[in-house]
Amino acid sequence: MLVIYDLVTFCRNLRELFKIDAADYMMSICGNDALRELSSPGKSGSVFFLSQDDRFMIKTLRRSEVKVCLFCGSCSLAFVALADIDI
Repeated sequence: MLVIYDLVTFCRNLRELFKIDAADYMMSICGNDALRELSSPGKSGSVFFLSQDDRFMIKTLRRSEVKVCLFCGSCSLAFVALADIDI
């Protein structure tokens, strides 16, 4: 069983699972161009951002959402890893 202890580990495992190069990811979200804020936030008040190359979307999370994400994310990562799903 895959156990996720923190959000950093979760994100790293997710990138590795989908074969996203860490350097490419960092350049995409932290490069010379700023992230674009998408208009009309959802009902939760979260804000979405899109990388300039349109490869990554980032959503702000409340603390309660992070806890659910880590719990459900562990199960999802384990499922995807076991199923060898190619996206």
